[in-house]
Amino acid sequence: METLAHARGRDWHVESRKPRGGFCFIHENSIHAVWSYLRLGELELRDIRVWLACHEMQARRCTLDQSRKPCFTHDELHALIGGTGGEHVRRSLRRLTTLGLLQFDADRINTTPFEVTEDPGRPVPVPRPVLRLLAKSRGRAFIATVLGHLLRCLYYTRGVCRSGGWCKASWVAEVFGVALRAVKDARSRLVGLGLFRMLRADQLRLNRFGSPLVVCLQWAGGSAPRKAFPTTESAPPKKHKELSYRRDDHQKPARAAGPAGARLRAKAPDLNDVTEADLKDPWRLAALFKQARQRGWVTRCHADILAVFTAAAHSLRVATRTAPALFYWTVSGQAWQYASCDDEDVARAQLAMLLHNDPNRWRSQLCP
Repeated sequence: METLAHARGRDWHVESRKPRGGFCFIHENSIHAVWSYLRLGELELRDIRVWLACHEMQARRCTLDQSRKPCFTHDELHALIGGTGGEHVRRSLRRLTTLGLLQFDADRINTTPFEVTEDPGRPVPVPRPVLRLLAKSRGRAFIATVLGHLLRCLYYTRGVCRSGGWCKASWVAEVFGVALRAVKDARSRLVGLGLFRMLRADQLRLNRFGSPLVVCLQWAGGSAPRKAFPTTESAPPKKHKELSYRRDDHQKPARAAGPAGARLRAKAPDLNDVTEADLKDPWRLAALFKQARQRGWVTRCHADILAVFTAAAHSLRVATRTAPALFYWTVSGQAWQYASCDDEDVARAQLAMLLHNDPNRWRSQLCP
């Protein structure tokens, strides 16, 4: 293929029994059906990537023994498309299933759209490395450019894959509904990646059929980058024993570690991240009151101080798992009416304890 430079006659096509890394058949009418829903706005680009990734999952199990049962998981699908995954992947599967474009079960995947079951069209031998590339891609024009050129330049005849064809960028832009400049830019990127090889031809054929192009059947994609070595650590000293006299006099003993061997330091109270420990500790609760007063939720008076402490006691008594959330909702919305007299008694006891232990610190924390 490296010797090809000019598309002349019929001997410039490249044939191979199968591309490097294998291939997967995707019928041309299936591609048009799925992309038409994308153009209508009923699918998102992530749904197209999920649909393509399902073909790769099928191809991974094509040689599985009949006695073994395949298993398809959402985690494997998420690994193929990347991104946040989770609910986004499940939402894409629901949309594809609702439109009849995909059937995804734990032991079976059907990627043929229901509307093209009777006439799926010509099977396109899509190389599996290209499938994985499209599943990871995020550009609409990039995916459309790859699919359009595969439709025009890749065939499977008499048991071999035949690469080579003519394709106009304007045809891809019109059929897939993308910008012409974006198609040309994506094609340049694919040539740079080594997936496409553009050939020369006479101007008459270029005007009539478009550019001659060969899909590299030996393309395997770029390998993962090497793991970088950490460069933030300083080099160790050459002679560490000469750095000091190694005296141990006038040295303060180290603070005792926790049960896990690590020294733990509680973070400062934060009204945006309230914990149950904040609601149980009067001093941390006083810090939360100060933050609430800075936001304008409460005023600097004894009634509001008592109300905040009462809300903390009420949240600990009523809520089982969401006491911090209930406290935040009560203080931000000033919903003091839900507290009981018992909650107020607990709050008065906490305030009395603060006043008895250190009255000056209590006044500076609550009423600075």
